[in-house]
Order: sequence, then structure tokens, then C-alpha cells
Amino acid sequence: MHSNPGSWQDARRIDVHNHVWDVDRGGGGPWRGKLDIGHAERLLHRGDRLGIDFFCVSAPLTGDAPTPDEVCRANDVVLQAMALSDRFVGFCYLNPGYAREALLEIERCVVGGGMRGVKLYHQYLVCDPAQRPVMDRAAELGVPVLMHAGKVTDTANRARQPRLSNAAHFLAAAQMYPGATLIQAHIGGGGDWEWNLRVLEEAPPNVVIDTSGSVIDRGIVDRTVATMGVERVLFATDGSLEEGVGKVLEANLTPTEQAMVFAGNARRILAGKEDWIP
Repeated sequence: MHSNPGSWQDARRIDVHNHVWDVDRGGGGPWRGKLDIGHAERLLHRGDRLGIDFFCVSAPLTGDAPTPDEVCRANDVVLQAMALSDRFVGFCYLNPGYAREALLEIERCVVGGGMRGVKLYHQYLVCDPAQRPVMDRAAELGVPVLMHAGKVTDTANRARQPRLSNAAHFLAAAQMYPGATLIQAHIGGGGDWEWNLRVLEEAPPNVVIDTSGSVIDRGIVDRTVATMGVERVLFATDGSLEEGVGKVLEANLTPTEQAMVFAGNARRILAGKEDWIP
């Protein structure tokens, strides 16, 4: 039996970056668009133990050019998770290279399906002009855009993700899309997080950052809060749940600041614009 925290507006902890998966993930073939219910149930169980009331989930595809059909099947998995439990808050994964289809998918999943954010992976840089239709529509709806990001330093990882966005790309995107709320993913996801924060010292207000990732360097959350301001830091785990909770608890935050990072900031960002919420 899982906890029933009620409305996400009352949540104690909201994980703004997590995932649900297809039953065929890792099988080598195309996704079937069928939720791995066992994985989703285990995620809820772990959340019960760690006081995580809600999970913002997406199902991103990591290939170079996922087709519109593949994107739809990935988002079908998220919609099934939302039907399984209202503790799952959907983010709509998109490949902006298919602009018309991406906009239709926003209408299907966000406007029609109740998802509350957009998820982008490394198919394009966050500041690529191809992102404009998606960014503009997200801004119109008031939903945030969560973007896979990092500053990798080794040759192998750079070769695997040649279009991986880093903090400099986010600064450019913030100027290009001033109406969009951009969430830079996983400050603790690996790579040079200190470089990332130095670049973001002058970031405009529409850039926020999540704390997810398995990196638990002492002071990582404190440094992020000092750089971004506490109102622009979002609790997240990206699957590293215990580490994610622990590094926020370890940070030198006041009770009010801790509550903002754990849930208050996410509640504000997820609120969207009331005219489209189902």
C-alpha cells in the first residue's frame, strides 16, 4: 500500500526529474508503448520510504533521431504511469527535429493529457533554433522545459553526446526564449559541475537547475543555492533517490530554504496557466 499525499500543492517532497520505462527498454528493439508496472511500483515504494510524495516522470529516448511514432510510444508509457498513480506527474518527451509532430504531441500530452512539463534530450542543443516551436509553445502554456545537460570532460563521453547542452548553451537559450522556464538537469549528474555553476552566475531568472544525479560531493547543493538563489533550485534524483534526499538534508539550509528546494519551488513552477489545465 502506497501513501496518498493528496494534492501535489501540499507535497513535502517533489522529485522533478525521474523516469518510467517501457517493458522492452534495453531489449534492443522498438518500445511497445507499454509501461513497466513493476519498475513504477518500486519507484513509488521507495518514495514512500524517503518521503517523496510526487515524481515528475518522462521516458526520453537516447538515439540520434527518434521518429514521431517512437516519441508517441514513449509518452504513452508516461500517460499509463499517470493513470496508475496520481503521484506521477508527466513530462512530455519531444524530438524538436519534427516540429509539426512535436507541437501535436504537446497538444496530446500536455493540453489533452494533463502533463505539466516538456522533456528534451540531446538530439539538439538547448539553444538550437530547431527548439523554437517547442519553446514558444511551452512558454504559452507556462510549462517548464527540462533539458538533459552536463559539462563532460572526457573524450569518450563527448563522442557519445556531441550535442550535450552545458551551462553556456543555457545562457544562450535563456536569451533566445525569455518566456520559457528552462530547467537544467542534474547538477550532480557527473562532469565539471563547478564550471557549470561559475558560468551560471549571471543566468537570468528563467534558468533554474535541479539537484539530481549520483554525485554527492560535499557542498554541491550549498554551492548551487549560493549561485542560483534558493528560489531557482529544485529537488530531483534522476533515479538516485537516497543520494538525492541525503545531499539536500546535508546542505546548510534553513528550514524554510529546505522546504523551498524540496517542494515549494516545484509547486510554483508546475502551476502552469490555469486556462489549459484539464
